[in-house]
Amino acid sequence: MVSQQGFSVFNKRYRMQIFVTLAAHIMTLSHGISLGWLSPTLLILQSPQTPLDFTVGVEDVSWIGSIFGLGSLCSNIFFGLMADRIGRKTNMYLLAIPHMLFWIINYSAQSVEYLYVSRFFAGVTSGGLYVIGPVFISEISAKEIRGALTSLAMMFLSCGILIGFILPTYLDYHLIPCIVIFLPIIYIIILCLFPDTHVSLLQRGQLIEAENAFNFYNNINKKDIIKELCANEQQISTAKNDFEELKASKLHGGKDASITLQDFLNKSALKKFAIAFVICIQNQFSSSFAITNYMSHIFAESGTTLDPQQCTIYAGVVQISGTLLASILVERFGRKTLMLTSTAGMALGMFGFGAFVQFTDDATKAEYNWFPLMALAFVIATASIGVISLTFTIIVEILPAKIRAQAQSITMMFCSIMVFITLKLYPYFLFNLGIAITMYLCACSCVFTGIYLLIFLPETKGKSMAKD
Repeated sequence: MVSQQGFSVFNKRYRMQIFVTLAAHIMTLSHGISLGWLSPTLLILQSPQTPLDFTVGVEDVSWIGSIFGLGSLCSNIFFGLMADRIGRKTNMYLLAIPHMLFWIINYSAQSVEYLYVSRFFAGVTSGGLYVIGPVFISEISAKEIRGALTSLAMMFLSCGILIGFILPTYLDYHLIPCIVIFLPIIYIIILCLFPDTHVSLLQRGQLIEAENAFNFYNNINKKDIIKELCANEQQISTAKNDFEELKASKLHGGKDASITLQDFLNKSALKKFAIAFVICIQNQFSSSFAITNYMSHIFAESGTTLDPQQCTIYAGVVQISGTLLASILVERFGRKTLMLTSTAGMALGMFGFGAFVQFTDDATKAEYNWFPLMALAFVIATASIGVISLTFTIIVEILPAKIRAQAQSITMMFCSIMVFITLKLYPYFLFNLGIAITMYLCACSCVFTGIYLLIFLPETKGKSMAKD
């Protein structure tokens, strides 16, 4: 988390960027709780101790999981259209609405259809987070710490997932929504305290407001600008140069030049879309997200005698550690190195997990009942340092600057389709083909996408957001 210039993230220039990023991630944390809550709750709803008045079958589980992707797809379209029209900050406000509806509907569920609808709204929140969130944070962040701040999203998501894993074990089903719904309310209140991004304001021609926002996020006090220039000339002048470069880019190549179909279909843009799409395929077909949704079922099917819900909690702790490690290492080793390391580690762990389940008898499984937990923990740890934590950081950095918001929306639409397909098919593979075959297929996906990224993925560490 130290740049090539030796600037610490605790430097005065970065304080407001860090604070606003942490505030914005209250929603990420709360969304993570909703994701983690699903896995143990589905097991409870399928048991005789279900707190609801209706049953949930395997087919219901499949739809509850996959309909998330449909909500995300609709959200990608909406937020992609609204990103430049109403500004980043207004879009950030809107994220809280479907998330609160998710908890309200779960609380009042009278049939399995309620769970379908609530899960759809969870997808709406997710789609918006992955379209607006990375763009918002990358636009307020200095390039020296942009990778660290954008990768923090996955750490907050992982913390939320862990909390979501834990809550159903100790709290009543109907109590959890009453507690968690306060988080989006706090998020909205804090969001009122800071301005829109200077990039968004420049796009709408609000030059004075854009400069004020830039000074706010870079902690530059106009009254003390002379003194600060003398005391820390390099950092202040660098910040100002970044803003002037961005301003010139938006005025001469952004706001004044309308976006055309050719901006999306030229050779350079298509190449970047291809890389982004492969990263999305890798993210979903590697099962990094499916594992989160069906983790308790995976442990239950692995043959381990350990408590599946306890294993799920341990795995959640590992995921937090991995995403935190990614935040520390991303500016030191770069995006590509961590992504390839992550992909290779996932493939190795899943091949090992599948082999253990397939080639050991019941006695061996009982004797080494810790192995499924260790293997899946290894998969989650390696996924967290790249595939989980850096996917959306790399995508937002690699897409063309002129059409970044629109291209981000298109990419997330594709990712949402992959989410729907993966979450719909995963229970079928898990319960019909077996966990070993499921793990082998996901590992093969890691191998093929990893080879592609090794050849074609450029390093985006330190890349200017004003340039392609």
